[in-house]
Amino acid sequence: MISHQRAPFAALIFAAIVALSGCGLGQDGANEEASLRDPVVAATVNGRPIYIEDVRAHAVSRGWLQETEDLDANSDAFYLALEELIEVRLFAMEAEARGLDREPDVRRQIENARERVLANSIYEEIDRRAIDPEAIERLYRENASRLGEGEEIRLRHIQFETREAAEAAKRRLEQGERFEALAFELNTDGDGGDLGFAKIADLASAVRQGVQDSNINDLVGPIQLPTGWHLFRVEDRRAGGVASLETLRPRIVDWLRYQEITQLNERLARDARIERLREPEESLEPGGEVTAPADAAPAPQRPTPDLGVAPGDAPPPFPFPMAPARPAPAQQSAAPEEAASP
Repeated sequence: MISHQRAPFAALIFAAIVALSGCGLGQDGANEEASLRDPVVAATVNGRPIYIEDVRAHAVSRGWLQETEDLDANSDAFYLALEELIEVRLFAMEAEARGLDREPDVRRQIENARERVLANSIYEEIDRRAIDPEAIERLYRENASRLGEGEEIRLRHIQFETREAAEAAKRRLEQGERFEALAFELNTDGDGGDLGFAKIADLASAVRQGVQDSNINDLVGPIQLPTGWHLFRVEDRRAGGVASLETLRPRIVDWLRYQEITQLNERLARDARIERLREPEESLEPGGEVTAPADAAPAPQRPTPDLGVAPGDAPPPFPFPMAPARPAPAQQSAAPEEAASP
């Protein structure tokens, strides 16, 4: 059982503000529903909905639910999170009724919260592009040939006597049948058609041409060889003598994410008019680790700190042994959407 220890109200507001910002506090409910994907309402307070996804986010933020867990509507975590969000909603409505939302300091805090949510949406958009399989595989392919031993590819195959039989099997695969299962059914070697890793340069010409620009899980063929007609599926790709794409995938994602965030920040800062209370002198810019004063307030946490790039953060290393060629200045100034899009 989760014990219900009520947090101080100010802390409760801070913990719930990101979750409730998605609910459109003070906005018309119809606009909320249009902006959410299949919203499920957990409760309404004076006609304003609180959505299940916001209850779950609040339960996670309070430590009552793990990020990977499903939220059970009959659980203590659901009940406690919902009750706290209802309390926040009631107090927020009362603040509006008293006109406190028009107070300058309150308006400033509301705008700060709105900016955090909007900035976080950019980080999430960048993260979606960084984990795009085509972008990851393209970066791997572009650099694999520069690592000294050429690229290797792991293939599965199914062998047929006729093209017609190969085409029929390909249709079955395109309709959802598993390649391994079909290979066990049609091949006699009993290994599910796994050919292991081989250098692309060593493959038969027809196979090499077919797989050269393929992605992982792509079907290739039918291809005619002296032994008959073959269907291939790409299992993995790697640079000879280095880790495979799947091993490097997390590091590639980190690098792609960092590159786009850094380029976007540089472009926005360059194009914006920023006036600081005190501009740092070039000769006095801090280097290395910067220590905050002992009485300084804690730095605010970014909603999803793993996605952001804090000033002074060391960039993630390029995921390959050899650094990439530096782009020309014109390319460096290109919009991040152009640089990172597949």
